[in-house]
Amino acid sequence: MARIGLSIAGSPLVGETTLCIAYMCPWAHACSKATPRPALVGQRDCLRKFPEERRPRSGLSDVALDNLAKHRDDGILLEPVTISVLDEFRPTGPTPSFGKKRPSRPVSDAGVHGKPFQPRG
Repeated sequence: MARIGLSIAGSPLVGETTLCIAYMCPWAHACSKATPRPALVGQRDCLRKFPEERRPRSGLSDVALDNLAKHRDDGILLEPVTISVLDEFRPTGPTPSFGKKRPSRPVSDAGVHGKPFQPRG
């Protein structure tokens, strides 16, 4: 867990920074510090660095939704529940950020390029 940047115990370190790539983060929908482009943020501001009991429930990251949308575009068979999620969150396929080296977070609030998948209930 520590290898992929998830905290395994305690609280995030003071003064330390981490790279925020909100496009790839399953907690970006609940994060007030998520950046539109990859940037350094304080570990104390990053939900990924919090212990599991202090983190909100995670949803699907934008990159996960784009990967599923790409699979659908490529004709790979998907389960009906996956198709219904894609119909709601990626109806026109992957966002322009998909496959880029420095992906920007898709415009979510206006629904222009897609919206985040948030956990229900």
